[in-house]
Amino acid sequence: MLKTAITWMTLALIFYTYAVFSGRRQGLRLKHLSVFGIGLFCDWLGTSQMSHFATQFGKAPDWHNWSGLLSLGGMAFHFLLALLATLLNRAEAINLTFHRVSLTIYTLWITAFASGWIVGIMKMHKR
Repeated sequence: MLKTAITWMTLALIFYTYAVFSGRRQGLRLKHLSVFGIGLFCDWLGTSQMSHFATQFGKAPDWHNWSGLLSLGGMAFHFLLALLATLLNRAEAINLTFHRVSLTIYTLWITAFASGWIVGIMKMHKR
């Protein structure tokens, strides 16, 4: 279960990173939205798996749980914003603001990702 969760979270990292930085460089395109959606789905699956693992083998610190939920919610909001911009054909008009928000939410997400990695390593060393 843990390996599956780690795999999903790593895939989310790869997809998010590509979507955020490639979209920033090239401008928001449909391919970025698709990759972003895949990343969000992987994040949701990984978070669900981690939650199941935590209930069986020990809860993560509250600060990590909150940062993880906040970042997942932030990425979902970010995806919906990108979807709306794409559907309204206004992606170019909001690119600057979108990418500023994008980096903020990505930083929150990567912080939650890294903190989970650190918490996991610390728990492994205690056993």
